[in-house]
Amino acid sequence: MESLDYCKWALQSVSRSFALTIPLVEEALLAPIMVGYLEARILDTFEDDIGKRHVSLEERVHAMNAIMEILERPDSQMAKRKAKELAREAEDWVQDEHYRGLVKNFDKVLTVHRSLDERTKASMVRWMHEMNAGMQKYLQQPVYSFEDLNEYCYFVAGTPSGFLTELIRTRAKKLTPKASQVLQDNERDFGLFLQKVNIIRDFREDILQNEKIFWPGYLFDKHQLEPQ
Repeated sequence: MESLDYCKWALQSVSRSFALTIPLVEEALLAPIMVGYLEARILDTFEDDIGKRHVSLEERVHAMNAIMEILERPDSQMAKRKAKELAREAEDWVQDEHYRGLVKNFDKVLTVHRSLDERTKASMVRWMHEMNAGMQKYLQQPVYSFEDLNEYCYFVAGTPSGFLTELIRTRAKKLTPKASQVLQDNERDFGLFLQKVNIIRDFREDILQNEKIFWPGYLFDKHQLEPQ
């Protein structure tokens, strides 16, 4: 399967809502948006996949930093070597079969990544660095306040929203000035809203399966509640 065709197939495998909307964008935007989404999904997989076994904080951080090293130098032999190492790690401990398959085919995603123009690649990596730093912050501390919740949601969904907004505003041919301004004005809120919907939807599952709580912990303390 050709790399671009694989990315299109993988998008349908690992996404729900974005698998419906990304294929509808202008042709010139399809590859960068799709690759940006899949690479963010790979980073997210190493951040929060429940794991086929216990996965230490150190293992997660090491894998996430390796992803960023790959994206900084996608044409290097180091990138090829580390992509293979991540594929082996995914086979060992990523539980979700669709996400595991995506990581094992990181090389195909990278092939499309390499074909993008330098400006797009630089933008993508810049936003993903911010995402990576924020994800690692909340791997090491809980979401306790609503301020924490907003910050966490920004890191995991606001940064992709920022990349998409930047890409669309600078590259889309059919975007009116008014629509461009609307995108800019709502860039952050869109990401926060999307992630909060996901958190609310998965609230029960996160507690039971992942032993994670993303809703502010102070509310449970205030009302003397034990999540279960």
